[in-house]
Amino acid sequence: MSNGPLTIIAITTAKPGKEAALGAAQEKLVTETLAEDGCLRYELHQSLDDGRVRIFVETWQSEVQWRAHMEGTAMQRFQASGVGDYFADFALHRLTKVAG
Repeated sequence: MSNGPLTIIAITTAKPGKEAALGAAQEKLVTETLAEDGCLRYELHQSLDDGRVRIFVETWQSEVQWRAHMEGTAMQRFQASGVGDYFADFALHRLTKVAG
């Protein structure tokens, strides 16, 4: 586990017809997460090529703080809202900077 900043890329694909419901839940999650300790960046992007795909770009001060987010109130509320039924696909990548 790294002590430095951690970048997360989370790629979500909504089931057909669930784009709006998933998007609304994701946007609420962004608002809540930006106030969390250690959150340096928490952005949600929409694919221009596929309207069902949205990508979170996150940067956390440390992996410990990201893990706290994943177990925290905002994420628990997000998961409890039933969004799991809206996903067709999900991929999460933990990244560390190697150049630039």
